[in-house]
Amino acid sequence: MSRRNFSPEIMARLFLVDGNSYIYRAFFAIRNLKTSYGFPTNAIYGFTSMLLKLLREEKPEYAAVAFDLPAPTFRHKIFSDYKANRPPMPDDLREQFPLMREIISALGITASEGEGYEADDIIATIAKKNAGPGLDVFILSQDKDCLQLVGKNVTVLRENKSVVKYDEETVRASLGVEPGELVDVMALCGDASDNIPGVQGIGMKTAVKLIQRFGSVEGVISGVDGIENEKLRGCLRNVSGRLLLNKELIRLDADVPIETSLEKLRLKTPRKEKAEEIFIKLEFKKLKV
Repeated sequence: MSRRNFSPEIMARLFLVDGNSYIYRAFFAIRNLKTSYGFPTNAIYGFTSMLLKLLREEKPEYAAVAFDLPAPTFRHKIFSDYKANRPPMPDDLREQFPLMREIISALGITASEGEGYEADDIIATIAKKNAGPGLDVFILSQDKDCLQLVGKNVTVLRENKSVVKYDEETVRASLGVEPGELVDVMALCGDASDNIPGVQGIGMKTAVKLIQRFGSVEGVISGVDGIENEKLRGCLRNVSGRLLLNKELIRLDADVPIETSLEKLRLKTPRKEKAEEIFIKLEFKKLKV
C-alpha cells in the first residue's frame, strides 16, 4: 500500500477494516503456526502483520476495525436460513480473538461492533456518517457486499496477490452497473456464501442485463411482462416476494446505532510496551510496532 496510490491529494483519510473478513483470511492462509506451548497464533500473526503494514505505509489519521458479534443479526430474524450453510468457527480461531482485540487496542485503533449487526453494517454506518469533502474513506474487505458502498469519497480495497482499488469507475467497468445497483443484481442472482437463493436460471450476467434495463428489482417486478424471453419471463413471475426479501438481506444497514464521531476514530499513539509484551508472549520475534 502507498498513499500516492490510494489518495493522491492531501486529504484526511479514514481506513475501515473488515476484521472478520481479514482474520478468517489470515487463519486459512497461514497454517500450523503455534507457540512452543501449543497456543494457535496463525490468525493473530497474519492479521497483525496486515495492520502494522497499514499503519507503517499509509499513516492514516483515522482507523477502525469492525467486527461481527456471535449473536444472531436482524437478517437471521427475517430469514432463518441466513448463512445456515456456514460451518461454526473453528475452536483454534475462536480462542485467538481476545488477543487480537488486545493488539488492536495497543496499536491505537478503535474496534467497533453492534449487537444484531454485521461488520459490513458497521463499516457502512461509519462511512456514511463521515465520507465527504475533506475526508476519504478506504474500506479493506474481501466481502463483495462492501462494493455497494463505493462512492465519490469511498473506495474499497480488495487484496488477492495485489491490492485492487474499487472506485466508482472500476465497479462500472468490471461489473457493468453502478455501485448502488449491486444490491439489485445480487438480489436476482443470490449470494451462495450467505445462503441467499437467487432466481432459478438467473446468473450474474443475466442479472446485470436486467438491472441495466430496468434499473432495480422493483423495476424488474413491474416490467416482467415486457421481457421478450419467455423462459426468463417465466422464471421471474411470482418471485417478487423473494426478490424484495433478498434485497433487504443484501443491502447494508448504514444506520447502526453506534458511535461514529471522527474524534473517537482518530488513531491514537500506540502503546508499544503493551504490544511488545503480547508479541513476546506469542513468540512473534519479527513483529515490531
